[in-house]
Amino acid sequence: MLKFFRNIRRQFFVENRFSKYLLYAIGEIVLVVLGILIALQINNWNTNKVKKQEEKRSYINIRQQVVDDKKELQNEKNFNSYFSIAYQYANKIIIAQDHSKTDSLTLIAMGLSQYSDFNRNGNIYETLVNSGDLKLLKNTDITSSIQRLETTYIFVNKLENMHWEIIINELSPILRGVINYATFKAVKPEKLYEVDLQNFIIESIYLTKAKDSIYSQALREIDTIINLIDIEVNSNE
Repeated sequence: MLKFFRNIRRQFFVENRFSKYLLYAIGEIVLVVLGILIALQINNWNTNKVKKQEEKRSYINIRQQVVDDKKELQNEKNFNSYFSIAYQYANKIIIAQDHSKTDSLTLIAMGLSQYSDFNRNGNIYETLVNSGDLKLLKNTDITSSIQRLETTYIFVNKLENMHWEIIINELSPILRGVINYATFKAVKPEKLYEVDLQNFIIESIYLTKAKDSIYSQALREIDTIINLIDIEVNSNE
């Protein structure tokens, strides 16, 4: 092809047709420029296609991570709800001073050392920032929702840490010498009906209710992220 163009140029010079050669040269330049522009356009198209694929892959990864978090979170919410109901029942036993239910109160008191503890798979937003993938995500509704979820996760963990601290600092002294953990029997059953244990149970009730509320909030935020990602991914297919 290049040899063909050279032959044409040589023919124009030989025949001393400069004006025609000039037009030809301009046309050749235009063709070259057009070729470059087309090549750039194709390159941009390919680059954008790759970025779109990477963006979609990031959305899918995020979706899977929050789905996994949702399963773990729901399990912990159920676990927390179970103990919250048990604590309320124990408080009623103490208020009624119903000593016929000492065995039930003993078992619930032993369960006071158990608490829900949500372990998320990782900090999604921080991972996106550190990996540079955040720049790929064009849907600001999704990124904003992820940030809100991370803030909610932090609050979840603060409540769980608070629960653990009161167990460590308050429960052990209250139950020391009161229950035989080998036989599941109360050695000093009268202590189970005193105000110290009741106050701890009431603290636990308030904490479990607060945790239930924040667990529910996190689950709603996860559902929002999943819906936004589904809409975004499906719209680009």
